[in-house]
Amino acid sequence: MAKLTWKLIGMVVLSLGFLMSFQNPAGATPLALETKRIFGMRQIDTAINVSMEGWQQAETVLLANCYNFPDALVAAPLSHQLDAPILLTPTGGVDAKVMEEIKRLGAQKVILLGGPAALSTKVEEDILKAGLNQPERIYGYDQYETAQKVAERVGTKGQVILASGEQFPDALSISAYAGVTETPILLTRTKQMPSSTQLALNGFQQQGDLHTIVVGGEAVVSSTTLGGLQSVERIFGNDRYETAAEIYEFARDALPSQTAYLVTGENFPDALAAGGLAAKKRAGILLTQGNNLPGAIYSVLVRPSESPLQVVIIGGAAVVTEKVKAMVEGTEQPDYLLMNLTIVIDPGHGGPDPGAKGVSGVYEKNNTLPVGLNLAALLRSAGARVILTRSTDVSPAEGTYSERADLEARIKIANDLQADLFISLHNDSFSNPSASGTSTYYSSQNPVASQAKALALNIQSELVRSIGLPNRGVKDAAFYVVKNTKMPAVLVELGFLSNPTEEKLLKSLEFQRKAAQGIYQGILSFQGY
Repeated sequence: MAKLTWKLIGMVVLSLGFLMSFQNPAGATPLALETKRIFGMRQIDTAINVSMEGWQQAETVLLANCYNFPDALVAAPLSHQLDAPILLTPTGGVDAKVMEEIKRLGAQKVILLGGPAALSTKVEEDILKAGLNQPERIYGYDQYETAQKVAERVGTKGQVILASGEQFPDALSISAYAGVTETPILLTRTKQMPSSTQLALNGFQQQGDLHTIVVGGEAVVSSTTLGGLQSVERIFGNDRYETAAEIYEFARDALPSQTAYLVTGENFPDALAAGGLAAKKRAGILLTQGNNLPGAIYSVLVRPSESPLQVVIIGGAAVVTEKVKAMVEGTEQPDYLLMNLTIVIDPGHGGPDPGAKGVSGVYEKNNTLPVGLNLAALLRSAGARVILTRSTDVSPAEGTYSERADLEARIKIANDLQADLFISLHNDSFSNPSASGTSTYYSSQNPVASQAKALALNIQSELVRSIGLPNRGVKDAAFYVVKNTKMPAVLVELGFLSNPTEEKLLKSLEFQRKAAQGIYQGILSFQGY
């Protein structure tokens, strides 16, 4: 903490605005969403039904191979730009039902996505025999070069998306956002940037400032592939479902529809055409396991500010089971460890308030945020509804910044939401650089002080076990954010920025991940797991 007095302010908040919170009786699932299913006997038929759902007519149709995911996945921006549905067909020719759909749409132009190995010359012949114009073909030597060609056809507005070309989920999850913003999707290998992708990035950068959104964590797109990029933002979670949840939250402003599309994260064919429809409807895409709704996705659906009114499932019951549908509708109870809990995570400081400053110039606010984001992902994967007081480098206070307004804003979020737990994250600092260790604070003046102390004891025990710093114990202090919240609240001092050794740890990604894991385990322990 930068100034101890910031946390010791003892003022009483005289007026708190009321924010409608999601009321949920204990043991009952809060999900009760309307569902709809779009599906066909084959993935080809599912894509046709997706087209029928979104388009009464279309001048142009995009056609991709039904067994090869990359070409269709990068098509969403072009689909939106041309208002063209994405249809699928086998390599050897145009499926008869696909041709019927092209005729229903009144399309005169077909754009083939992929080379002759993906869509043979017989596909072109079938299109010409049907009386349509000579098809255009966009393709390259492989999926990376095809993505490059599609991206160059779409063009850029100063932004590009980089996703894995070796697996489908991340590109699928962001396809609706890519479509509605007409942001081209480029593909990469995990540890090596393909030359065609690099060529496209170089060309876009020569046109002006370029912001690159990387989808997926280090195991999916390694940082070693990102050298030379001007501006990089990474969206990721611990698995494909958490990544999809993070993308959904990231894209909410661009995709404000009260409908969400739920597709399988286990196999690509039924989901390939979803990106174009979701972009047209300005709706987000979420991934699910075939027979279980992942906790991270459940957590998104249960948030009152983001929860859709309708969930459209793409694919039949063999792909997304009736059990998952029942979980969304609220007729089947998911078995999540932290379901029905609302947890507010408070990454300390932010914006004009940097917090403590380390011996090498590291600011506290930049250490607490990644721990908070990691912790949020873990809690959401267990089904908790998680709210962060800040998710970027800002103060949660509105208007002119002041220390008092900042602290009031943090507790207001938790109290108005009637949260179940409040976790505030900080780094310690002291004049003696040898001071070290981890401590967790609660306040005996908190209205549920005994529960707050129990939460602090559980978190301190698991956190020290996880990060291995000296145990400074659980302490009682009248810090403002733990004193004036109405639920069990703790303030965690992860380590000392004033200690050179601990400063290096506090800013490291591995330590931040371990810290989040330790706090998460402490919350589970507090809940009796």
